[in-house]
Amino acid sequence: MPKFVADKSLCNISLRNACLGIAIFCLVILVLGVVMILVRGNWHFTSPLIGYIILLISNLALLFGALLSNAWLVLVWLVLAAVFFIFWFIALFGVIFNYGDYRAAAPSDNVYLNIFADILELVIFGYFAYLVFSYFYQLRNKQSATSHDV
Repeated sequence: MPKFVADKSLCNISLRNACLGIAIFCLVILVLGVVMILVRGNWHFTSPLIGYIILLISNLALLFGALLSNAWLVLVWLVLAAVFFIFWFIALFGVIFNYGDYRAAAPSDNVYLNIFADILELVIFGYFAYLVFSYFYQLRNKQSATSHDV
């Protein structure tokens, strides 16, 4: 295997189980985020609703991709990860320079705490993407290895 791909996750957990855990964790966090929006009474949430639908579809694709060992469903989550890494810098600069209401949407009024939260989110999501990419690579190698039975 190449150096940029892992065989196992932390604590010697298989990549399939790690991807299942990532999908379930992200779905639980997504449900808690929707509940918190409804508790706060923000009923005008058409733009976040589109983001929630995209997150829901990608995490369900990862969940079923890990359950069914389907590399194409896992790839859907990797597309979401690519979009996250592209727009993470926009969100970070939005918090720093206060454009696009990123600072108003941030969990705290302290800029440094928001930057720390963004960096922590990047590290955690980066590790998730590393594990999911490793599982995708493992699935693609398994699917591309053809049996030459006689």
